[in-house]
Amino acid sequence: MRFAALLVVTALIVVLVLFLGKGQRTNPVAEGTAALDKAKGATLEIDMNSISAAVTTYFGDHNEYPESLEILVPGYLPMADSLLDSWGNPFQLEKVDSLNVVLVSAGPDRVFATGDDIKRRL
Repeated sequence: MRFAALLVVTALIVVLVLFLGKGQRTNPVAEGTAALDKAKGATLEIDMNSISAAVTTYFGDHNEYPESLEILVPGYLPMADSLLDSWGNPFQLEKVDSLNVVLVSAGPDRVFATGDDIKRRL
């Protein structure tokens, strides 16, 4: 009887060690946030394409870039919500010179001028 109990306890310990020791422990919140940011990045690409097209069309019509992105609504973009990035921050249009502009999203940290900003030269 003692041998059988000892065998069961040993088997449980082995199973627990194998189960608990499997792989690295990860933070499910961090994993969820990373997955969400990845999905938002994919959506961001679509949004930047729309805004880029609107800015380019505006430039073709006026021979200059808009002073602000808000000018594009409603003539070139349907709604003001179109000017928000995937994290809910407004896109910025940075003028390099009269013929070059950069569309900027603050990125996942929601702060401009940091390393995760997403930029597209138009």
